[in-house]
Parts: sequence; C-alpha cells; structure tokens
Amino acid sequence: MKPYKILLFLISIFIVLSLLSLVFPKDGIFLGNDILLKFPDFRTSLTPDESKYADISEILEYHQSDIEENINQLASDTIAEFTDSLTIPDSLNADIISDSIKSNDTTTVKSSLHQPGTIRQKLEYPDGNPKVLYSFFNHLHNLKTSGELIRILHYGDSQIEGDRITSYIRNELQKQFGGSGIGLFTPVLIKGTNISMQHQLDGNWERFTMQSIKNGNIYHKRLGALMSFGRFAPANINENTFCAGEINLKKSNITYLLTRKFKQCRVFYGYNEHPFIAELKYKDKTLDADLISVSHQLNTLTWDIDSELGEITISFKGEASPDIYGIALDDHSGIAVDNIPLRGSSGTDFTRTDLAFLRSMYQELNAKLIILQFGVNLVPYETTDYSYYERQFYKQLKTLKGLRPDIDIIVIGVSDMSRNKNGKLESYPNIENIREAQRNAAFKADCAFWDMYAAMGGKNSMPAWASTSPPLAKTDYTHFTWKGSVVISKMFYEAFIHDYNEYLKNREQLKNENTEN
Repeated sequence: MKPYKILLFLISIFIVLSLLSLVFPKDGIFLGNDILLKFPDFRTSLTPDESKYADISEILEYHQSDIEENINQLASDTIAEFTDSLTIPDSLNADIISDSIKSNDTTTVKSSLHQPGTIRQKLEYPDGNPKVLYSFFNHLHNLKTSGELIRILHYGDSQIEGDRITSYIRNELQKQFGGSGIGLFTPVLIKGTNISMQHQLDGNWERFTMQSIKNGNIYHKRLGALMSFGRFAPANINENTFCAGEINLKKSNITYLLTRKFKQCRVFYGYNEHPFIAELKYKDKTLDADLISVSHQLNTLTWDIDSELGEITISFKGEASPDIYGIALDDHSGIAVDNIPLRGSSGTDFTRTDLAFLRSMYQELNAKLIILQFGVNLVPYETTDYSYYERQFYKQLKTLKGLRPDIDIIVIGVSDMSRNKNGKLESYPNIENIREAQRNAAFKADCAFWDMYAAMGGKNSMPAWASTSPPLAKTDYTHFTWKGSVVISKMFYEAFIHDYNEYLKNREQLKNENTEN
C-alpha cells in the first residue's frame, strides 16, 4: 500500500474513533454484571495531564535527617509487607506517577525540631481550648515524683500494623519521661503482621474478636482493652483433657533499643473454669511457675524480668484455657505506649463490647490517654453524607471518656488515599468529608484532633509520598512504609510535645501569679 493511502487510512480511523468517543456514554456500558466497557475521550487524550500532586519537598527537606537518624537506630528496615481487609476497588499502577513527580519539672521537654517553635500541623481543640489534654499532661509532669507506670493506648486500623507510627511515639516519650518495653499486645497476632518483638506460638491457639461475637462463636462480650483475646484450648473441650500452649518472645533487631529493655511481664487473664499452670521460661529453664485457681474476673499475673534476657517463653497447661486478654512487657515506672491495630475497623465497635469489663482493664492498666486513628476503611465506600459516622464515632468517644474520670483522647484524622481514575492517581473525593466528621465528633466529645491529611500535604499527597526515594508510602497508595511512619509520627509528636511545653509554661505562670497574690 502506498504511503499516502496508509496515512489516509489512519486519519479516517482516527476520525471514526473520535466521533465514536463523542457519543459513547462517559461512564461506560456494563456488559453483564461484572464487565464495564469504557471508551477513551479523545479530548482528554489530547489535553496535557493537568493532575498535580502535592508538593512535599518542604516535608522531605525538613525530615530527611530524622529519617536517617531513626532508621539508623534500627538494625534493618525489613518490616514485612502488610495486607489488609480493606479492598481497593481500582487497580493502581506504580508507573502512573513515576515520571509525574520530579519537580518532670517546669523545664520544657527537648524537641528535635530544626526550627524551634515551628510546627507543620498543630493539634486542634474544641473552642481552641488545650485544657482537654491537661489531665494527661499533669500525669506526665508528675511522673518523676509519682513513680507510677501510665499508659497510652494507640488504637488504629491497618495503618499502624507492625508497630508503625506507635513505635516512634513510644520511643520519644520513653526517652523523655522514662519507661521501656513494647507494651501490651495480644497473645495471638493477626496472621501476616509483626510487632517490635519476634513472636511464635506453639499449641492450638485461637483468637477471638468482635467478629467472633457477631458470628456467635463466643457467648460473652468481654474483649478487653485489645478488643480481642486468645485461648490455648477450645472453649467446648471434653473434661479430663489436658491442653498446653506456649508463647515464645524474642527481642527484635528492627526496633528501638528502649523497646527491648523491658523489666516486667504481665499476663491479663480471667474466666477460667479450671485451674491451670503458668510458667515463665528462659529456653529450657523454668524461671517461675504459678498454679492459677478458678476465676470469674479479670486477673493479672506478674513476673519481674532480667532486662538482659534476649527471649522468654510463657507456657500454659491445664484442662481448659482462660481467656487471655493481653501480655505486657514494660518497665516498672514511666510511660507505656501500646500498638493496637484493629484491621478492617472504623473505630466504632467499642460500645458493642462489655464496657464494665473494659473499664476494669483500663483501671488495671492505668490508662491515661487514648489515641484513635481510623478512617481508611471508610474511604472506598463513597457517600455524600457522613453524619451517620460522626454520630457513631462521637458515641465511642463519649463512652471511652466515661470509663475513667481522668482519661484524655486524641483523634488522629484519616490520611490521604489515592485511586486510579482514567489512568491517573487522585485522592478519593470523600476523604475531607470523613475528616470533618472525625473532627466534629472529637470536638463535641471534648477531645483533641490532629489532621494527618493536612500534615501529609492534603489532596493528592499520597502519590508524592509513594514516589520519594526511599518511598514513604507503599504502592497501594494507602499505607505508609516504615520510613514514612517515622516522618508522619514525628510531625504528630512535635505537635504534641509543643503543647505539653505550653502547658508547662502556663502552669508556671499560674503558680507565679498565685504566689504574687
């Protein structure tokens, strides 16, 4: 075929396709129930890509030294890839953006800010009143003299799995206020996740969660502070059947030094119909053993630990298993920060549990602050009105604050999250609505709020985080990498410690005014 005929042929094909694109439905045509046929719009095909991703160069420049410093504290950056029950409806392609983004006295606590007083994203308060955190700040201030161990419970969705975000906050607080250890964790971890501790089970362990209640697999709602419990033997076991289970715990090489220096081990258990034996072992040597009697309430088993031990094993034996609500590896004083990921959750299940039991466990743990970080599981299911979620979330906050008179709450808002639309990555359009629902609920319940979405850079910031070197977010455009978690958690911590220092200044000012009067 002659060249001019080939050219005419191509031009005619282009004209036909262009005309077809004008009349083809913009949203496509469904072929059956599962196949959607879409036709490219030639006008958008010829228009230069105007999608802009957030400029995070300031964030990268500001935090580069912190990324290097904190990662260098760890032996490696080999945190496992985490999966989530969250289903991303669009197939995301990492190559889409590969070429798109090139462009306790009154002494204030030391901050790692490069420019003192500069906070990228501050904590927000109802009516601008920071006193909603003063109860917890007061506990922090008194730690050196009180000698008590206080706890922060950090609840979240899959964004915090693997001790991401929590571990940095824990390390900074323990450096400043004392304490050590990883804190509280479940005896049976979610498969495929890890924490700052090597964890291995032996025996027929089973994990019970909110889903177990919904499915009718358990007959009570006592989930406790971790919203789950474990058993080393089935609930309906034949009498005179001997069961055993072990939990082997080894210090991890991919966590902070203070996390590895725990001094006590506590096991929270209860509601055992038969006695059982609990042993603390180091390799094949038994360090301590206890015969536990029948109980129908929450109990705590406590062992002191030589902080030099690299591993311990907790062994259980008996005709039946108690409900084991958690294991805590802590110091005897200072601050403990617990990483509590609730996969697939939107943070609205607390009121569906046994609240009297939850109160008793909070009391035993001496919980003083709760951090709630949810939202990504709502994002793929778009709607225009999130008032229902605001009401549900507010109910959780009011209920949790009512469990103890001196407990404070910080809500961390939803992070940015991207979808693939017509071959381009963009933020889900409902993220800001979800954030506003969370902020409104927090303020109504007299809780503090930290805007993670804004801290990241706002709209279309997640692709920018994923495209950095090293990547700060994963190519699911939902979850932070370990390095990214260092950056975002540092921003939160700087905002938190800034307001604590302001509290100290106000405290001293009030003291001076009272002295003068």
